[in-house]
Amino acid sequence: MKLLRLMLIAFPVMAQENLPIPSALQLASIAAPVPDSASKPWMRDLDQAPSSNRTLYRWSVATVLAANAADVASSWKNREANPFVAGPAAQFGVTSVAIKSGFVGASLVMQHFVLRHRPDLQKRLTWMNFVTAGALGGVAAHNASLR
Repeated sequence: MKLLRLMLIAFPVMAQENLPIPSALQLASIAAPVPDSASKPWMRDLDQAPSSNRTLYRWSVATVLAANAADVASSWKNREANPFVAGPAAQFGVTSVAIKSGFVGASLVMQHFVLRHRPDLQKRLTWMNFVTAGALGGVAAHNASLR
């Protein structure tokens, strides 16, 4: 136990080593030359403005969030037919909102990570979001007609 205490005190002190800060001339002499971005096709994409597909994808995410909010608002304090979303009570409440929003949020987080590695799937995910928003909007319209 004493060794652990000694390490917890000694390691941070050892990390406080004062290294000399190199001057600007020293940094310039060791800096690598910047490659021409035209010679590397993967770098050209970073310089371009966001495409219209990306804008459409963002709008699809906004429609999913709006449709989910409309579904939650139309279901609030009504009897929930889905037993998984209803939770322990049959009435749509805070627990149901958390479950339903958790599904939508998890879907959007997964899409975010998928698009970081596979940007070619952006168009498909955009249409999937619009279909999901349509389904959620249809459920919200049905719930509103029952009132």
